[in-house]
Amino acid sequence: MAWGFAMNVRLIDTTIMLNLLGVPNRCADKDRVTDEFNEAIRNGDTLILPIATIIESGNEIAKIKGSLRHDIAERFSMLLQKTADDEAPWSCASFEIGSAELRHYAEHYTESAIHGVGMGDLSIIHTFEKCIRLLPIGTIMIWSTDEHLSSYKCKKV
Repeated sequence: MAWGFAMNVRLIDTTIMLNLLGVPNRCADKDRVTDEFNEAIRNGDTLILPIATIIESGNEIAKIKGSLRHDIAERFSMLLQKTADDEAPWSCASFEIGSAELRHYAEHYTESAIHGVGMGDLSIIHTFEKCIRLLPIGTIMIWSTDEHLSSYKCKKV
């Protein structure tokens, strides 16, 4: 799916990806997340996969014990390939990193870390803020099961 404009834009957090993949001990909301995912697809929402979600999800998958690790890693690899081939229901947020973003992280990381917000969440929040600036109208949100991230939502009319 090409990065196009829709009235609703969802930045996919790691918590959502882990639920969609069924990662053990990280998918307590799998049914609800799957239903919401299917609804987002039906509604034509634009889904954006931040780089932080890819990295954090890969790290969580690597921690899985036993043979399930291989199966989930294989599914995740196939999703990444479909993303690269523009066949996934989301697009990768390839506009995320550059010298301006690195400066932003350098300026904001210490304060974020003091408040328990890691670099992955900081980068997803920054991508959310960038989407607000780039998109003229619509609802932009961080789609997450984490309360501190799911509160990021902006409706532009």
